[in-house]
Amino acid sequence: MTAARVWRAASTVGVATLLATFVAGPPAWAHTFPPVHSVVVQVEPCELALLIGYSAGTGEPTERIAARAASQPKSHVLDALRTTLTSYAMAPLAITVDGALLRPSSVRAKIGFDASGTRPMVVVLATFPLHGGAALAITSKDPRTTRISWQDRASGRVVLQRAPTQDHWYTQVASFLLPLAPATGGSSCATSGSLASERSSAPPR
Repeated sequence: MTAARVWRAASTVGVATLLATFVAGPPAWAHTFPPVHSVVVQVEPCELALLIGYSAGTGEPTERIAARAASQPKSHVLDALRTTLTSYAMAPLAITVDGALLRPSSVRAKIGFDASGTRPMVVVLATFPLHGGAALAITSKDPRTTRISWQDRASGRVVLQRAPTQDHWYTQVASFLLPLAPATGGSSCATSGSLASERSSAPPR
């Protein structure tokens, strides 16, 4: 499954209700919940795709998100919500190959509610060019809230014999490592990376 197909499967839920909730102010919960970062890592021949689901925690983080959105003109509230939630989703994560930090070539986001229908959430698809290197690392500054799963989908970029089990959730992750095989895409990987960089200039949708 390509990153594009993964993204199409992530649908927007209750945007109109979400806007009304934020403009009116944060709801009063009977219980408190920490933020949650659920990260699905998909390794492709020339590209790394991260599908990040982020649910805001109750209390101060959600209040800050609500205040930032409510301070905007109505025509900009949706964009403010998307931008702020996306920032919170990606803030604790760092992606490196052999210690070198990777920068996203594209970032797209959709906002909605979590399964309870009470907490604001965002689904972010961030893609990164993946060329050479022997070790891919995803680290989180907030392991308490982070869980990670990964898929290779026969791309051949991960050394499966030395990698963690695919399609399994690893919770409270501070550092997640995947051993990489040499890139086989050659010039096609370089072309893919260039096109992705051009697309990154477009605003998230």
